[in-house]
Order: sequence, then C-alpha cells, then structure tokens
Amino acid sequence: MKIILSIDGGGIRGIVPAAVLAYLEKKIQEIQKDPRIRLANLVDFVAGTSTGSIVASMMLLPCDDCRKPRNTMQDIVDLYFAIGDQVFEKHFLHNVKTVWGLFGPQFPASNIDEPLLKYLDHYKMKDLLKPCMIAGYDIEKRRVNFYTNRDKDEKYAEYNVKDVVRGSTAIPAYFPPARFQYGTDMNTIVDGGVFANNPSLSALIEISKTKYDGECKNLGPKKVLVISLGTGDINQKPFPYKKAKNWGKAQWMMPVIDVLLSSHSQVTHYEMEQLFASRGLEHNYKRINPPIVLGDPSGLNASKDNLINLLKDVQNYIDANETMLNALAREIIDLNLLFACE
Repeated sequence: MKIILSIDGGGIRGIVPAAVLAYLEKKIQEIQKDPRIRLANLVDFVAGTSTGSIVASMMLLPCDDCRKPRNTMQDIVDLYFAIGDQVFEKHFLHNVKTVWGLFGPQFPASNIDEPLLKYLDHYKMKDLLKPCMIAGYDIEKRRVNFYTNRDKDEKYAEYNVKDVVRGSTAIPAYFPPARFQYGTDMNTIVDGGVFANNPSLSALIEISKTKYDGECKNLGPKKVLVISLGTGDINQKPFPYKKAKNWGKAQWMMPVIDVLLSSHSQVTHYEMEQLFASRGLEHNYKRINPPIVLGDPSGLNASKDNLINLLKDVQNYIDANETMLNALAREIIDLNLLFACE
C-alpha cells in the first residue's frame, strides 16, 4: 500500500496543513523515539496546488550533501511567518499603477519570485526526494498541467522547482502568470486551483503513472491511503440574490474566483468520499480540514496575529481529534514497517 499526501490551495492558510503535518511528524518521532524521522521519508507520493505546492516542495527538498529531507514540517510552518508578509505586501506605487488591482495584478511578481528563489534555489523536479505532482494551468495552450517528477516519460524532471511552484501559486488577479521555457516547451501558467484546488483525485490518478521499483503499477483505491489536507474549513461569504442579480463582468470577477476555488475542493472531497465508500474502503481516504474560527478566512492576511490565530485553530482541531490523529500517525508507521518486511 502506498501513502498519498494531498495538500489544497488557500494562500497564507497553507500554514494550516503544514501545522497538522508538523503534529503528525512530531507524534511519529515520539512513538518511534527518534527525532531524526521526517514525514517525507514515510509517504510515497505528494501532491500540492498553489500554497500546497509550497508545502509539498519544501518537505521534499533534499539536503545539499545527502538524500535526506532538508526541512522538518515545523520548518515549513515557520516559513509562513518568514515570507508571508513579503508575499502579500502591498506596494503604494504598484497600487497606483494598477489602480489598486483594477487594471493589473494586486501584487507584483517580485513578491513571490524572491522568496521562491531563496528557498527553492537551484533544485530541479528530479531532485525532490519522492514522487510528486504540482498542478498548474497553461493559459496559452489552454490545458491543465500536472508537473510530475517520476512518471514514465519524466517530461518535467529537469524543470526548476521554483518555476513550477511559481506557476502553481499565480492566483489570477492577485499575481501575474508565471512564464518559463525548457527546450521548445513554453509554459504560461496560472494557479492550479482554477481546476484542482484540492488535488487528491488527480493525485490518485497520477500515482498509477508513477514508477516504483522501475515500473508503473496499478494503484487503485484498495492499494493506497490518501491523506487529503485542506487549508481550513471556513464559513463561505454569501452572495445575496438581490445584489448578484444586477452584477456584470466587473462585479462578478472576484466572486467567481472565490466560488471556483472553494467549490472545487468541496466537489473533489465528495467524489473521493463516494469513490472509496462505494468499494467499502472508507478507511483508505482521510480528509483533514480544521475549522477556521479565530483566523481570518481570507488567504491574503499574512499578519503575525492572523498566523498565530490560524495556529490556534489548528491546535483546537488537534485537541478535539487527538485520538484520530494519533491513530493516523501509528498507521503511517505500521504501513512503512509492512513495506520494509515485504
């Protein structure tokens, strides 16, 4: 059985799944009495969209001198404090130039380009420690892109991780599209959340195209454990009929993006539940999505106070679901011990 880790998009709320994974990693270390253990070593496939692609890539980065994970999950939690205010910083001159985002992206590309270069540096997709998938949408070719690193063709193996992640995090209207070329392949990419904000179903398909022990294997629902992490269950802002009935293109622009991202996550979760339940495999699919009560539901509020509140929401979820999470940590350990014995 293979373990799939899937991480949603959601802007600064990416700290939520990172914190849940940090708890699981720490619990596994406690059970095994070994602080050197990294969650990245214990999963078989990691998928991420938008902010989820940051968590996925950072957890799979190797040390420069060995094939061990460079970061702990707590390091990735801390990363959101380190770069959040830079990524979502508003610049007065940029605001004036774009009329506060009306005639241009709300944030300049440099906000995200600089931290991605700093933390993802020279790493290529093939360098990542485990098979992975990062979602992006090519607006020129008008097609979805699943950037993978261990599939049969290994088309994207030489792509720089920072370029792929930059594309996956290019939320329309907030950041300009990413544009990068490898050989004759030009990529003009926006946020994968426009079609796969919850990438768990796509990951389930892509893992069967992934090489394990030199070959691709048929890995259906019976042969996988999918751990799908949301960026927080929020009370969605309603759009009253009295207002919406008179909206035109300008008024619908931002609501459409909001509806698009949230509805996709909901639909994919429903499809995954039904897919596994119809085969009597409910235990093989787990969705973890802490309610956001204290934190700002917006994915753009990178203030320290909001990040702290989001972590409080995660801790409240952990306290209420400690038995389930501890059992999941034990299950991850047991599955890895089973693999070792096969």
